[in-house]
Amino acid sequence: MENLTHYLDKTLIPLENKVKDYLNVERDIRILDVELLSLQSIKSDFNPEQHDLEQEMKDGTKSAALNDKEQKMAELLEKYSTLRNELIQMLPEKNKFIEINLGYGPSMVGYFTIDHETRQPLPEPVLRVVH
Repeated sequence: MENLTHYLDKTLIPLENKVKDYLNVERDIRILDVELLSLQSIKSDFNPEQHDLEQEMKDGTKSAALNDKEQKMAELLEKYSTLRNELIQMLPEKNKFIEINLGYGPSMVGYFTIDHETRQPLPEPVLRVVH
C-alpha cells in the first residue's frame, strides 16, 4: 500500500512556509485591489449631509490615501513576484506537483513550463498552488 502521508515530511516545511507567505501576499493583493477600486469610484456627487466626506475630498486626503494604497500595491506586487521566483527555485522538478501540508490536509504546488492541454511551451513558468 502506498504511503499517503508523505506530504507530512519535515523537509518540506521551508517550502510550505514559503507557499503560505505567497498565498498571504496574494490575499493581501486582492483585498487592497478592492480598496483601491472603492477609493477610485468615489465621486463628487455626494449627499450634502455627508459633509465630512466631502471635506476630505476637498482637502485631498482621499487622494493621499489612494496614493498610499497604490504604493502599497506596488510593494505587494514586487514581493509577490519575488516569492513566486523563490518558490520556483525551491521546487525540485518542473511540470510536476509536489504534495505539501498547509495545515488542512494535503495540498499541491508545482511550476509548469508546458501547457497541460495543448502541450505547447509556455513563455514563462506558471506557478500553481492547489489548496
